[in-house]
Amino acid sequence: MHIPVNPAGISEPASHYNHAFYIEPGAAWMTVSGQLGERPDGSCPESVAEQSKLAWKNALVILAERGFGKKNVVKVTSYIVGEENIDSYVQIHQNVVGEHMPPWTLVVVPALGRPHYKIEVDVTAAGIGSSGITGQQWK
Repeated sequence: MHIPVNPAGISEPASHYNHAFYIEPGAAWMTVSGQLGERPDGSCPESVAEQSKLAWKNALVILAERGFGKKNVVKVTSYIVGEENIDSYVQIHQNVVGEHMPPWTLVVVPALGRPHYKIEVDVTAAGIGSSGITGQQWK
């Protein structure tokens, strides 16, 4: 459904991602709002690594509701409070996406919506979801 695009005429990706994915015509799309490192009860661990794992878990649970998985992720934007937290997040990010390596933007921010939030993960996915509906059928 998607093809990595890494042109020879520009530098290689700076980290664990592809520059772009070409999405085949007819794909269904799913956009997930930024997910935080919160547990189902609304509590939030202090550890950046634990928040990172939970943020990704939450995003993947939402994707699974429509039959998507991590291999359907075609764009990730990660918001991280403080440069000192980059390495902790990147390690979790790499473990989750594995060799799939969707295009990825990492943004260091001074704060998120509440003082205890350190990580937010925003994903977009494409493919054929659980309904079997593709983008072509929505036209």
